[in-house]
Amino acid sequence: MDIAYRIGGIMPAVRLSDVAKDAGVSLATASRVLNGSARTPGRAVAEKVRASAAKLGYVTNAQAQALARSRSGLIGLVVHDIADPYFAVLARAVQQRIFASDSQVLLTQTDRDPETEIRAIRSLIAQRVDALVLFGSHRYGADTDSSILQLLQGFEAHGGLVVCVGQAPGVGRTIVTEDAATAHELATSLVVEGHRRFAVPQGISGIPTAAHRTGGFLAGLAEAGIEVELYGTAGLNRSGGHAFAAQVAEHLASPEGVAATEASGGLPLCVFAPADVMALGVLGELRRHGLRIPEQVAVAGFGGVPGAHDSSPVLTTVALPLEEMAEQVSAWILSEQTGAAEDSSDRTGRDQTGSDQTGPDPDGRDQEGRDQVRDRRMHGEILLRESTAL
Repeated sequence: MDIAYRIGGIMPAVRLSDVAKDAGVSLATASRVLNGSARTPGRAVAEKVRASAAKLGYVTNAQAQALARSRSGLIGLVVHDIADPYFAVLARAVQQRIFASDSQVLLTQTDRDPETEIRAIRSLIAQRVDALVLFGSHRYGADTDSSILQLLQGFEAHGGLVVCVGQAPGVGRTIVTEDAATAHELATSLVVEGHRRFAVPQGISGIPTAAHRTGGFLAGLAEAGIEVELYGTAGLNRSGGHAFAAQVAEHLASPEGVAATEASGGLPLCVFAPADVMALGVLGELRRHGLRIPEQVAVAGFGGVPGAHDSSPVLTTVALPLEEMAEQVSAWILSEQTGAAEDSSDRTGRDQTGSDQTGPDPDGRDQEGRDQVRDRRMHGEILLRESTAL
């Protein structure tokens, strides 16, 4: 039902037929103009219809528009934690670009709970979204992951677009950040700067990106012949950073920590947090324990969120190209909405010549020559800042 409002109360709904009558056009013509059909009359007629709609206070019916356009204009965003600046920056950037195209974004947060994620995806599909965008990687277990994959495959089979950032689920398009390789580079850079003592969190279950980043960092240290002084346990969030920092403070006050500090000639213990939100939590908690940064403890993060530049001291991190990532997500969505794939490809990952497409490589294959699900690989930039200065 179409609804129109006036100040002081609700008046009877203005119908599309009322607009058509006022404009002196047929009901079909009024519908084509106001509901976004590809078949539209001339400019003069269209302007007359819009003027009548504005005069009468007509509000278009979203369902009618979806039928006329063969799309709803709704985009579903699924994020783990909107309080995490990484997800907030990406979601905001995508929303701005999508909104500028006259589409709307429906945002839902899962807190990395598998049942919540399944319900969120089902709900967004029920809302007839044109695309589903999943931010952040996860591994919930074989049964749950299979259920999510089936939902996404069914959505794609019925014309929906699936875009993932951080993990390739086996369907749709994916932005893959080269976490392990860049974390390896970060470890190497810190060693070159003179760091020899490191604290690293142990495997954070269910989050592949955390494992990739930590694994890459440890590989870099091993390549340099350095053993980790402290393995901590913590979650990949702000409170996890607090917990990790408390473990660091306890270690440094212990006889083992004191001895390691003396043996190194007073070098600080360098903490690696595989997410900036966690690293910022580490910074705050270390200060509450009275530890000096970077004199006693150095801190490095991963992500490149704006808050990393505003911290005190400024946080060393791997800056992922967040704006570029959001731009690519939006480009994929908008190209689908206009019916013209940006790279002359359809959703199956094949271009007009039938060759597979993956990432930036024009031949659609990785370095080993294997066919891949179409994706875009992005590399972070190492930013050595005050929090790890020697």
